[in-house]
Amino acid sequence: MNFKKITFDCKEEFDKYFKYTPYKSADYSTAMVLLWSDFYEMEYAIVEDMLVFHDNEGDDGSFSYPIGNGDEKKALEAIMDYCKEKDIPFEINGILKETEEKMIQMFGDIFETEYDRDIADYLYSSESLATLKGKKLHGKRNHINRFKADHDWSYEPLNDENALETITMLMEWKMKNCSGEDEEEKEEICAAKKALIYFKELNLVGGVLRSEGRIVAFSVGEPINDKVFVVHFEKAFGEIQGTYAMINQQFIQHEATEYEFINREEDLGEEGLRKAKLSYRPVELVEKGMLKYK
Repeated sequence: MNFKKITFDCKEEFDKYFKYTPYKSADYSTAMVLLWSDFYEMEYAIVEDMLVFHDNEGDDGSFSYPIGNGDEKKALEAIMDYCKEKDIPFEINGILKETEEKMIQMFGDIFETEYDRDIADYLYSSESLATLKGKKLHGKRNHINRFKADHDWSYEPLNDENALETITMLMEWKMKNCSGEDEEEKEEICAAKKALIYFKELNLVGGVLRSEGRIVAFSVGEPINDKVFVVHFEKAFGEIQGTYAMINQQFIQHEATEYEFINREEDLGEEGLRKAKLSYRPVELVEKGMLKYK
């Protein structure tokens, strides 16, 4: 296996493989890989016409489940052989219930998977997020109605004219909300900034919310298949009541109602974020974990 460095020039090549993925996980996205590859020290190889990623987190790192329309079993066997050759553990990260089941069908019951609640993706009905119907979402509607009553507001798609202003808003948000000591927090801001700069090159979709003419919130995401749209980044000035609820609903209403599901990614174990994500009543938690030999 010949692993190579990941750069933005890999986008066209990666897109050929990601288009075959039917999964609901936010990990199955070219943009996600390109935006986070430096932080996770990722590299890639093409094996049996399948795309495989290796990250260097931990002592020996781990591998992605093969992506594409090639021979999954042969690609996995190649990873196993590579691990034996390098004398490193065979570990598949981001494993899903579906891919774990495939592994068992191909190789037998020789693996175990440790699922991590902190990295489970939150999956919602797009109709639910767009309409906020029902008693359980009554509070969200109240926040939105209050925002609309109190502000001269507007929504607009992310475009060449407002991208720089949105980046400025992100930097202001960073100054107000980030300690500067959390490495993953800093990298998330860096990834969001790159997403805003290269949104056209990465085929990302964005939206911004204005209040009294000033950008106070934005969201950026993309479809990963015909059914699932992923929201990768969302920032708002939380001191303005209702901004998060507004950008959440407006973004879905304008950009994602044609998709059945909205994936709003994981909570990373942050108590406040978990409470907020649960309050929108997800229809499913997309479990992800690490698979290894028993």
